[in-house]
Amino acid sequence: MDINCSYFEVVASSGVPAMHAAVIPPSGQVLFLDKVEDYSELRLPNNHYAYSSLYDPETHSLTPLAVVTNPFCCGGSFLGDGRLVTVGGNAPLLWLDPTVQNGFDAIRYLGNHNGSYCWKEPGNKLASNRWYASAQTLADGRMFVAAGSLNGLDPSNFSNNNPTFEMLDQNGVSNGENTLIDILVDTMPY
Repeated sequence: MDINCSYFEVVASSGVPAMHAAVIPPSGQVLFLDKVEDYSELRLPNNHYAYSSLYDPETHSLTPLAVVTNPFCCGGSFLGDGRLVTVGGNAPLLWLDPTVQNGFDAIRYLGNHNGSYCWKEPGNKLASNRWYASAQTLADGRMFVAAGSLNGLDPSNFSNNNPTFEMLDQNGVSNGENTLIDILVDTMPY
């Protein structure tokens, strides 16, 4: 019996622990995103660890990317213009990195800015805290953001649950309103 086997070959590293990964259109580069922690292979110009990187599969090069807010356990989706939007996250770990702030209600945008990719966080916020939020881009270009925890604590404690959704417009800006969804109450935890 002849069995053809294929083997994977490691050709590069993500540079950061990869909690999230996304292929960025149209470049084909791969975005990696993690949480604030102290064991990344990449450092930023300020000598703090990078929590995000961009990998180029053509050159196997890595670019460290800075974030303003802690993206740990965020949700994400793409806008119609190709930008990646991540929503929510976790509390700051100021003892580890005082440059990265609270991410619970953050909205982050990754796009091509003058030929290079970087995270932009202009201060747009979600209507409420969301740790482990879900996000989905709708056919009309708006983004549906739902569920999560209000604080990242015990998921079996109902007071930590966020059984709501909110809408982001085609530019990834929240409408500022939470709407209760009964199914998220009934199926708690988030």
